[in-house]
Amino acid sequence: MTQFKVHVGAASLFALLVGTPALADVTADQVWQAWIDYYSDMGQQVETGGQTRSGDTLVITDAVFSGTEPDMSFSLTIPEIRLREAGGTVEITTSEEMPIRVSGTGEEGEEIDMSMLLRQSGMVTVASGTPDDMTYEMTAPELAFTMGDMAVDDTTMEMAVEAMLTGTAATYRVTQGAVQRITSDFGSENLTYAISAADPEGSGRFEMTGVARDLSGTSEASLPEAMDPEDMPAALAAGLDVTGGLTSGSGSYRFDFADEGEAVQVEGTGQGGSVDFSMSQDGLRLSSLGRSTEFAMTSASLPFPVNLSLAESGYSFVMPLASGPDAPFGLGLRLVDLVVSDEIWAMIDPTAQLPRDPATVIVELAGRANMLVDITDPATAEMETPPGELEALDLTALEVRLAGAELTGQGGLTFDNSDMSMGFPKPLGALDFALTGGNALLDKLVAMGLLPEDQAMGARMMMGLFAVPTGPDALSSKIEFREDGGIYANGQRLQ
Repeated sequence: MTQFKVHVGAASLFALLVGTPALADVTADQVWQAWIDYYSDMGQQVETGGQTRSGDTLVITDAVFSGTEPDMSFSLTIPEIRLREAGGTVEITTSEEMPIRVSGTGEEGEEIDMSMLLRQSGMVTVASGTPDDMTYEMTAPELAFTMGDMAVDDTTMEMAVEAMLTGTAATYRVTQGAVQRITSDFGSENLTYAISAADPEGSGRFEMTGVARDLSGTSEASLPEAMDPEDMPAALAAGLDVTGGLTSGSGSYRFDFADEGEAVQVEGTGQGGSVDFSMSQDGLRLSSLGRSTEFAMTSASLPFPVNLSLAESGYSFVMPLASGPDAPFGLGLRLVDLVVSDEIWAMIDPTAQLPRDPATVIVELAGRANMLVDITDPATAEMETPPGELEALDLTALEVRLAGAELTGQGGLTFDNSDMSMGFPKPLGALDFALTGGNALLDKLVAMGLLPEDQAMGARMMMGLFAVPTGPDALSSKIEFREDGGIYANGQRLQ
């Protein structure tokens, strides 16, 4: 779990910058010692050039926070940290510029070296509370990250990355105990970013800029005492639990790519969205949702611009992590009211025979499994057998609307893993489907020459076998998996 440890190290460095040591106290000396203890526990080193007192302020100079992993090393240097005692609280400020260095070996053995810079303007953090229940409040007019030089095998790559948060405020609370509890929330007025890169072996060049407004986020974490990030199964069993969410308002982006006379330009806008994440003994959950997004692409190789829009888009993902029965899993996709430009339609349907209504695809699956191993155990990657047994699978939502036709469905199945007579666990249950406009769509596809008549006839025969009419160009189908091992369509046995 090296990557997890690296991510934790990077997150802990950011926590330091906003004044969030895990064991802060009410005096400056105790705050500083808590930082040293915390990062030492994380396997990192803390070195300083000096430590002096100036009245009620502890001044740390040339502080270097560094860490080493098998394939990478990093260091963050803060020229000055000032911790001022103010009537039971500690006010923390740092230098405006803080360089970062990362070096290591890539997946193919190449040597990588990167320099980065953190910048802040007017950032102040105030720690208050008690040693066992500390709250930190941070304000920062500007927070910026810049990636400068990047070298691969002594070849300097032409690349630049810059991101800036403006109008940021955050609260961070740490409660000590057998399981450490950490909660946080933050808000930023704007995030702007710019990325550019050039192909060192050719003439290709890429540039991207964007902005996201009204950012806000929350997180909660339970960290067991003496948790070992290298042993995730034990950490999850001991109570490791992390949840978080991020929302944003309107935003836009643009990127340009050029190579040997070919140029592509893409622009996009959106009216906001959200991302949610959780990880615990109950599993890994990830979901996202975007609203009112628009996409436009132009290229010299295309005869016209490509324009798309979506009223709503998103996905959801649930995966079990720990071994045991009744482990939930799931997968979802939402593409609501997809609209494409008339130029694209004209390529497919020049005589406008198909309805050009917005298209929608919604699929939601949920199920349970008997997990035989812990997915987070590295040994699982070497297994040649399935990591678990399927117990149940539900189609909780199915909606497909396209070119005047609509397909819907729902239902659920359970599985008997002791009966493999069908070559897979025996299913029990039923799935219900409904289709409208299917025959009309087949007729139009045949008339347009996109579908041969014999293939359309085969499709109609299949619909007649599996479905029954319920109205003008409307069909329904009930597919059942019964206890006798048979598969039935609308009461008629198929197998």
